[in-house]
Amino acid sequence: MDRVTTVLVMGGCGALAALLVVGLVALVVTAHRRERERRERWRQWAAHHGWAYVERPQVAWADRVPGRSRRGVRFALTGTLRGRPVGVAEYAYTETHTSTGADGNQTTSSQTHTYVVCSVWLRRQFPPLAVAPRHLFSKLGRALFGSDTYATGYEEFDRQWRVGAAAPGQQALVGPTLIGAHLAGAVPAWSVRGAELITYRHGRLEDPALVPSLVTPLITVADLLEQGR
Repeated sequence: MDRVTTVLVMGGCGALAALLVVGLVALVVTAHRRERERRERWRQWAAHHGWAYVERPQVAWADRVPGRSRRGVRFALTGTLRGRPVGVAEYAYTETHTSTGADGNQTTSSQTHTYVVCSVWLRRQFPPLAVAPRHLFSKLGRALFGSDTYATGYEEFDRQWRVGAAAPGQQALVGPTLIGAHLAGAVPAWSVRGAELITYRHGRLEDPALVPSLVTPLITVADLLEQGR
């Protein structure tokens, strides 16, 4: 390869690298702009409906969600729905994994998990209590060793769901109507501590019109818990 050809090739590679950098910067700028616009939509929605919008708030429920990151709340909204104080928040945490290849070199990768967390404040205090779907190993353990300490006595519910409580007997706070709502798929997994009831699911807060559908099933849990049904 002669000198002129070498210069042309190097120049072409440099131009391509410059284009890639410019494209990457443009993507980052566009992503930041869209994120600002998204948050501004939520801020305006909150102001229009008499709710409060806060970025990076401190919350009491951080240790009850995946990742347990106290700095993981991107933004939160609080207001009143069906006569109850409620909240909706976007929460995220990042997992970092490091692996070593056959050549001894280490590779680090990260993955961010994002959740929508809904909360409802109850009218009285409750001990720590949670209802979650059974995972595969939990189902297998129950099949091998029988019901656990916090079984409700409702066979179909105990097969599909698991109650976590602070002390034996407190599973009775999950009443038959609430058990039926779980079996019907009408209410989500949840946890309560004190007067704060929460649930979470994968995803981001995108459409303000969906706020009632996000929170209403948890309000159903709140009503049934307080009524002991």
